[in-house]
Amino acid sequence: MNLLERKKSLRTELKRRRASVSEDKRKKMSQQIFTFLHEIDEFNQATSLFCYISYQSEVDTHQLINSILRKGLDLAVPKILGPTEMIAVPLLDLADLKPDKMGILTPLSKQIASGPYDVVITPGLGFTMMGERLGYGRGYYDKWFASNQVGLKIGIAFELQVVEELPIEKTDIALDMLVTEKRILDFRC
Repeated sequence: MNLLERKKSLRTELKRRRASVSEDKRKKMSQQIFTFLHEIDEFNQATSLFCYISYQSEVDTHQLINSILRKGLDLAVPKILGPTEMIAVPLLDLADLKPDKMGILTPLSKQIASGPYDVVITPGLGFTMMGERLGYGRGYYDKWFASNQVGLKIGIAFELQVVEELPIEKTDIALDMLVTEKRILDFRC
């Protein structure tokens, strides 16, 4: 099996695992992840953040986004512009989001937030104990990380998304930390 086939197979398995978690359990695990996030000094000291907007069975970020907005911090969220381009757009209120053609909440604005970002909360399907990340296959975050100033890249995921190894390419950018409902992993050491 070649690299692309391995990634496709792993994505299918990890989506299945994540989808098997009940909505109630997913909410409880998401809450625990946010509790752990608040134990990270850099997260608590951040004044500019970039955070993905959760979709379907991902770790729910809506509560986190509301918390960041209530604190009056600078927040940007992703907006997909094409098959390979993602930009950061300022967000002032969750009400400013509308579902795109896939049903993912996205900002209407195309105003680019300039950064830099103290913390980026990053999604993914799979993660390793070395900070490697398997995304959805378009490379949006790897490309975005390569061209934006980011202080700390934090992945958030359910423990069932942590795997022993991932098929990695040269263009894949590792995370600095991973937070699950069970632990905080710091890969900077």
